[in-house]
Amino acid sequence: MLSTLKAVGKIRVVFILVGLMGCATALSPEKLAEVRVLEAESMARLSAEGEILFSADTIKLTGFQYCSNAVRLFEDGNLRLGIREASKALFLGQRSGDQYLLAIAKRDLAYGYSLAGHLSRAAQFAEEALEHMKYARPGVDQLAVLGPVRKIRGDVKLRQKQFSDAIRDYSEALSASRESFKPFVQVSLANAYLANGDTLQARRLLQEVEPRATAGLRLLVHRGLAEVALSQGHFPEAIKLFTEAATRLSAPDQTYHRLWAFDGLARARGAAGDRRGSIEAYTQAIETAEKVRALFRSDEFKAGFFGDIQQIFDGAVQLLVEDGQTERAIETSERSRSRALLDLLRERVPQSAGSVAFADPLGKVIAASELQRALPENVAIAEYHVLQHRLVGWVIRRSGVTSVAIGLDRQNLARTVLKFREAIRTLGPQAGQIGSELYAQLVAPLELKGSEALIVIPHDALHYLPFQALRGPQGYLIEERAIAYVPSLSVLMGQLKGKSEETKQVLALGNPDLGSPLMALPGAEIEVNQIRSYYDNAEIYIGKEATKERFLQRAPQSNLVHIAAHAEIDEVDPLFSIIRLARTEKISGSLEAHEVYRTDLRRANLVTLSACDSGLGQVSRGDEIWGFTRAFLSAGASSLMVSLWQVDDESTATLMANFYKNLKTMTKVEALRQAQLNLIRGNIRSDLLARRGIGGIGKLGETPSPALPVESSQLQAAGSVSTSHPYFWAPFILVGDGK
Repeated sequence: MLSTLKAVGKIRVVFILVGLMGCATALSPEKLAEVRVLEAESMARLSAEGEILFSADTIKLTGFQYCSNAVRLFEDGNLRLGIREASKALFLGQRSGDQYLLAIAKRDLAYGYSLAGHLSRAAQFAEEALEHMKYARPGVDQLAVLGPVRKIRGDVKLRQKQFSDAIRDYSEALSASRESFKPFVQVSLANAYLANGDTLQARRLLQEVEPRATAGLRLLVHRGLAEVALSQGHFPEAIKLFTEAATRLSAPDQTYHRLWAFDGLARARGAAGDRRGSIEAYTQAIETAEKVRALFRSDEFKAGFFGDIQQIFDGAVQLLVEDGQTERAIETSERSRSRALLDLLRERVPQSAGSVAFADPLGKVIAASELQRALPENVAIAEYHVLQHRLVGWVIRRSGVTSVAIGLDRQNLARTVLKFREAIRTLGPQAGQIGSELYAQLVAPLELKGSEALIVIPHDALHYLPFQALRGPQGYLIEERAIAYVPSLSVLMGQLKGKSEETKQVLALGNPDLGSPLMALPGAEIEVNQIRSYYDNAEIYIGKEATKERFLQRAPQSNLVHIAAHAEIDEVDPLFSIIRLARTEKISGSLEAHEVYRTDLRRANLVTLSACDSGLGQVSRGDEIWGFTRAFLSAGASSLMVSLWQVDDESTATLMANFYKNLKTMTKVEALRQAQLNLIRGNIRSDLLARRGIGGIGKLGETPSPALPVESSQLQAAGSVSTSHPYFWAPFILVGDGK
């Protein structure tokens, strides 16, 4: 449901205000509400949360001890937990006025956000750490801050492709680092020189650091020297170095380094004009990747290697498409999706007994030909894979598979999707034009037939795109045909084979009491009460009764689960995304995504998350929605209905009422389609919009949020606003089994 927050800046909350072990904390509702209105990841927000977390700790540590905890957690890949520990140190530094502690805390925050890929935030904390050091007391260890912080600045510049600035920052870091840290800085500096085209300097630095490097760093140096040869166009030398690295490794984590050696070998052979040899090396890289444990490797970041395993799959997909090997290209795309899920979980989450399709993320990949035999007639699957310079797609029908080439690169696609979403969010008139352009680029090439249903397997930025709102010759795509989404072919195959249980047990939680009127969702209460009209035996819990404890107890026995509450996506670590339910004396009300993985939801035919942004998480290069969608599917739920943006209370209540009414006689996918068509053909009064804020962002009687642009002149002049605008009906999508 959406947010009633009156925040300055982005309305997005990503912190969970509980202790590190997930225990309940004695927090005042007023304090929680106050903290939530601050901009996500802001300094004020971090400090406020640090105060709350520190107060909740049974054993109080010093600020420097919290910083040590933060670094240890970062090294293990637990980024959100590390940021929480650094936030406690930040609070203690502000309370005491200790400039050195503040510098250390912000150094660690810069490190954490750099690892998470939040580069602007990392740069901000790095700059502030340097400023605090100007006023630090005499005698403190300056090298503990200056070297690491300046290196973080270099890392940010390198990833932003500002190579000259990166070289400057790394050079400054080198002169202000401890001896044990200097080799990492030198390798990073070499990578910056290489990226800037100065291969001689890069080679010199790598050769200089090699004798003093640890075993793990030495492997990275070898990779760097091979990259230098490749960059210089010395293809035989590059092939030789990468081959040696792939066959002669004998060091800790050697399998991981071998997969990167095969990746380099694939690129070197490709540059030398050997396409088949390149495909062979990519195949070896992918086979090796499937033997690699998904661990966080901080040494890669320390040495300025920001490799993403997904780029290996991208390279293979591109070559296979160019070589006309459609079946293998699809299989490789599918493998990339499984790998991305494994890299997210990193053995941090023991999955529940309910997990079927996800129990073995690197299990047997379903071939398109195998799926074809199980696919019903009059159904088309559109599977996309976004590459750096192009977008490829495959249309899979029972009758065959066709390939589609789309001239959109990753950057332009992301920019266009963002513009489309923004036009929808602000009820902008340009939404129709952008939707038509995207239809022509993404849907028209599919050559869909008649009224065949469409199943979309999105990738990258396409996870954010409401395909149903794209406009074709017959109107919105949803007016043409039913639409559902699935994460992968293997998930779809499992659902085609599975059987849905009869809906006997219904659980609905809405408008949970979060202790502050600012967080109330009266529309959500109406929404869940409507469910009782269609399911006499429904268990309905609202206010103080809509607790996390109730969900954990009753959801495993339920066939249909509906949650109407605030959902908050954590883009630093998606496993800590939350749904905010009411707390009890025993446990916090924050239902975290990693807890959902451990919940057995095999009996759930449908989970509806009527919550702001519930379908969104950080979209990886490997094609995983990292918010709640994967968590609930992994727990065994057959399907989910989730939202792609902040939803309107009144239109959502209408849509849900129609959906559940339709569900008594229709399939899930058709029930949603008819509910959306009902809104497309309806109207709501503009005076209601005026009281709630244009676009329905506020609640009845509230002041519109200043953070949202208002484009209301046309709407007010017309006297009414049609709910046919996608803002009102298009946010909800069905993911999974549409039966």
